[in-house]
Amino acid sequence: MARSRALVALVLVALALPAAAFAVTHAGINRGVVQSVDTSHIVVTALDGSTVTFDTSPRLVVRLNGRPASLAEITPGLVADVGVDPKGRAVLIKAFGGQSPLTERGVVTALTKSSVTIATAAGPKTVTLDKNTHFKVQGGPGKRAALRVGVAVAVTHAPDGPAQVVNVLKRAGA
Repeated sequence: MARSRALVALVLVALALPAAAFAVTHAGINRGVVQSVDTSHIVVTALDGSTVTFDTSPRLVVRLNGRPASLAEITPGLVADVGVDPKGRAVLIKAFGGQSPLTERGVVTALTKSSVTIATAAGPKTVTLDKNTHFKVQGGPGKRAALRVGVAVAVTHAPDGPAQVVNVLKRAGA
């Protein structure tokens, strides 16, 4: 009986060793709050309170709120899952959370099919327009045609993102 228990224990240990080796050598996911990001590193505070720095892999894939994103879009304060390769380099960053939208007011100085430039108190600001940009006139429904050089506008957009809403506040000459 003792011999069979020893055999069972030996088999269990033998089965556990490959599982432990597998856990150490394969990619893992680390969740935390982003503290800083640059082109070669991401620093997160893990859920246990520790701060972890990951080098980024040349094959890094970045997603923000489920959509493809650039590393520049990942900002401090976002929650992120960081997938790492066996060398501990970040190969996948899936960040979640809201980037507070900005609303900038100014006068349109240039307009193209894909962007609007406005003169703001802080200087000129160019914002991309895309198929998801909504247009309003004085807060109500509006059309893109109301957007012209010389009109006062409020442009709401995510930091470094396309315009979500362009609200024409005052028509040119009015």
